Amino acid sequence: MSRTIFRALVALTLVTMYFARRSGGRMGPWSFLPFYYWFLASMVVFGSFGVAAAYRAWKEPHNRRPLLFDVALAAIWVPYWFANLR
Repeated sequence: MSRTIFRALVALTLVTMYFARRSGGRMGPWSFLPFYYWFLASMVVFGSFGVAAAYRAWKEPHNRRPLLFDVALAAIWVPYWFANLR
């Protein structure tokens, strides 16, 4: 269940960022603060999902590949945000 929530949150955020880029890439002042706070929250949320996935991958060797994909998504999340917010 947590993998589904994690991937849905990643997909929703990426779709939002895609539409923001297609519309010119500039964010109005009314939308910057919620986006910024989502960035801060997502670092904690996605980091915890990544740690949980790493723990489950260690415990469940038969499920290791999809769980390590979640770990990779969580690990690239912060550099991706910093690259796109500048």
